Amino acid sequence: MSFVETDQLSKRFGSFSALKNCSLQIGQGTIFGLLGPNGAGKSTLIRLLMGFMTPTSGRALINDLDCHQQSLAVRNITSYLPGDARLDRQYRGKKLLQLFTALRPDGNMQHALEIADFLELDISRKVGAMSTGMRQKLAVTITLANDAPLIIMDEPTANLDPTVRQQILGLLRRKREEGKTILFSSHILEEVESISDTVGFLRHGELITTADLTTLRSQHRLTGCLPQPLPAIPDSLTNHLQLLEQTGERVTLEIKGHLLESLEWLKESHLSDIVIEPTRLRSLYEQIHPDRRELQS
Repeated sequence: MSFVETDQLSKRFGSFSALKNCSLQIGQGTIFGLLGPNGAGKSTLIRLLMGFMTPTSGRALINDLDCHQQSLAVRNITSYLPGDARLDRQYRGKKLLQLFTALRPDGNMQHALEIADFLELDISRKVGAMSTGMRQKLAVTITLANDAPLIIMDEPTANLDPTVRQQILGLLRRKREEGKTILFSSHILEEVESISDTVGFLRHGELITTADLTTLRSQHRLTGCLPQPLPAIPDSLTNHLQLLEQTGERVTLEIKGHLLESLEWLKESHLSDIVIEPTRLRSLYEQIHPDRRELQS
């Protein structure tokens, strides 16, 4: 069952297309990771879902509510962390938690205090005296301290060290266990891969593909040495074995399921020095962005 759905959703600013014909579905109680470099359209998609922008064409639905025409109802069931969250620097952290939890009927101050303690956040400080990382932890705490069925977070781990990133990912896993639906954007492949059920790749405003992580984890990349061209792959394996590259004696293949059957044929092909690794998001990303070998982190 889809909790979030877009159909040919587009947003143009003059002649510039920030989002082009984006169609996706996010299942209820799942985590959807939105990947792409800066300028790919991640924030535009999120702002359209929140009703902050009017789509040029297409539509978006959250729990069957139209994100543009019923934006207030959408926000009532959504907890949102913007990518540029700005908090009043004159308030102390605890006061802000009190204010924000009181704004929502499902806000929970006790839960906010538990999250702040878990993240080792000193909420007695004024926001103006907090570091960038501390302010980000405070913003995350505010976003998660309620019972909204949908959580949308734009770059939630920005400006945080690896330990705190993992803590926040753990909090999101806990929310998924409670049945919440989560959409979050990032440009860090590893954290998206570690937590998402499904990922979507945006490039220049286009949703290039979506990938199911369970399916992706069943795929493998194999490299080895072969002094002659690889023999033709038999018909029985063409759906499971693909030659990605052969440079000199170095051969790279992708195996989709049927690992043992593929290995038996490759053994007969005299492939040596074989290395097998699970297919990762990075290999899929490199196919989509061949000119960029890795994302910035």
